Amino acid sequence: MIRLIVNILFLIVLAVFIALNVSYSTSVNIFGRVFENISVVAVILLSIVLGVLYSFLFYVSTYLGRLQKGKIKEKKDFTIKKEKELKTREKLLEKSSPAQGVMEEENPLSLEEVRSRKGRKKKNKE
Repeated sequence: MIRLIVNILFLIVLAVFIALNVSYSTSVNIFGRVFENISVVAVILLSIVLGVLYSFLFYVSTYLGRLQKGKIKEKKDFTIKKEKELKTREKLLEKSSPAQGVMEEENPLSLEEVRSRKGRKKKNKE
């Protein structure tokens, strides 16, 4: 309700301002080009509209920048969490391997053999 009253009062003040200044005119210089006999009210209203548009674009760019920073922070936190998890798993594996007497394979696979086996599995699934 208060918002409605404030908006009505603002519109009344704007209407009075326009009524009192509609007869006045001025010249406007925009980047070297001069426009003669432009209504003062039109200049002021155009300035207000351009200011609002500029503020809106500034707000949107700031908002999108914050979203981007938030996504980067989430990815960084996720990466740190996964890194800690991998380190704990690695420590557990290091501790459990000698204690359980797990032996390494006699013929470890080369990188090419592992890749070829993965490729065969994918082809078999298809």
